[in-house]
Amino acid sequence: MKIIITEQQYSKAIDKYLTYLFEPHEEKISKKDPDSIFWMKDGNVIAEIENSNFFWVDEDIWDNISIMFSLDKNDVKRFIKQWLEEHYGLGGLVTMPIFIYKG
Repeated sequence: MKIIITEQQYSKAIDKYLTYLFEPHEEKISKKDPDSIFWMKDGNVIAEIENSNFFWVDEDIWDNISIMFSLDKNDVKRFIKQWLEEHYGLGGLVTMPIFIYKG
């Protein structure tokens, strides 16, 4: 059986998956790092907005998105940037993966 998915359906599926991965989250500001807003989910840091310029995404989440949708690094960046703009009005952030120690 062959299933054909339009580009719009594909983009919508990625948008829903990003929402699933990042929501609900709570935002925390560290006293040690007041220029960053940390996104927390289930007690873990999943992303960081640094100096209102960078959106650092937990490398595990980044890899999960890449594998789930067979996306390269630039495509993951593009979809996360679109998602941030559409859902939070956070346009213009540089989006990158980051290793977050979980030990």
